Amino acid sequence: MSNNEDDKNKKTVTIRGVDKSIYEKAVITARETGRTVGEVVNQSLTTFLGLTSKAGNTVNQVVQGVKETGKSFVQGFEEAKKDLVVISDVEELTVTRDEILQAGKPISFRNIKRLTLNIDQDTLNFVDSIIGVDELIIPPTINKIILLQKCKFVKKISTIQ
Repeated sequence: MSNNEDDKNKKTVTIRGVDKSIYEKAVITARETGRTVGEVVNQSLTTFLGLTSKAGNTVNQVVQGVKETGKSFVQGFEEAKKDLVVISDVEELTVTRDEILQAGKPISFRNIKRLTLNIDQDTLNFVDSIIGVDELIIPPTINKIILLQKCKFVKKISTIQ
């Protein structure tokens, strides 16, 4: 996404009544994960609103969803401390086997609308995680069960035709 398009989707806001200690935790989390405070807050709001907006959710379903999301967030935070390459906040990306191998470290793909992996099963070992991807496109030779163990918040998986 170009900067102009990205700027159109963002707005400077002031929110009254934010607990100072919660904001400070967001700042610390942003620093430790290499993200901006805005990215951390956007992800938190997106997750929370996604959990609460589903019609027919009972209180127990929302509570369970919040627990699972919290667990995923903590896992993501721990991943940020790993020695890996993080590729994030891209509209559309196609990656090949050679590109992944040349990175020299495990790779985490995050917040990508459409991610195409032109890789083989062995190269999948160099993918640490795939988080927050709207559409993941893979070759038909990739074992989806092994792949899904690396995925969180992936909306759709398709195979390359």
